[in-house]
Amino acid sequence: MLRYILLGLLGLLLLLLFAPVKAEFLWRREVLSLRLRLLWLIPVAILPAKEKEPEQDKPPKAKKAKKKKPPKPQPPKAPPPPKKGPVQKALEVLQLVNDLLPHLTASAGYILRRVTLSRCRVALVVSGEEADQVGIACGRAYAVGYAAQSGLRGVLRVKEFIFNVLPDFVTGQEAADAEITLEARPSTLLAGGVLLLWRAAKTMLAQKTAKPSQINE
Repeated sequence: MLRYILLGLLGLLLLLLFAPVKAEFLWRREVLSLRLRLLWLIPVAILPAKEKEPEQDKPPKAKKAKKKKPPKPQPPKAPPPPKKGPVQKALEVLQLVNDLLPHLTASAGYILRRVTLSRCRVALVVSGEEADQVGIACGRAYAVGYAAQSGLRGVLRVKEFIFNVLPDFVTGQEAADAEITLEARPSTLLAGGVLLLWRAAKTMLAQKTAKPSQINE
């Protein structure tokens, strides 16, 4: 009996290690949602976090009245910087991904080559008062989006990549939605982590055992 239990636990461990895990990202109305899908069927919600129930309010304690001092004159505050629209935020994220991909490839190429981007759907709505400004913004958005696509295809297995930019001359409101699904096996992540730790340990050991003359050179 114990033998069958051990074999069942071993089979479950192998299934957990080699069954792909999906990370489903959803960006809609400036709210990020993250859900993990285990064993193809079991969803686990990560973001947004559940709000805690408010505790019962306790009656406030009576405070002694204090003499109020006249407020000191304060210098005028600087006007707050203009808020960034959702399209500008999305373009900054795409540009950041495009800039970081070469560094990620050099340090974690083993993991990235075994990660699959099974779904990537990005939709942007660009608005503006003048048509020439909207056209320039749409062209810049397409340039950044397809540059990020070519960079992703160089390091990941990409199955689906859809990038749409729509101009809006009526409502004057920008929007950005995205659906991204990444697939990877836990065994791959474990092997890649061990490989990175091994390389880091070898580098640190080589630096410690190097002679001062070699370091100066």
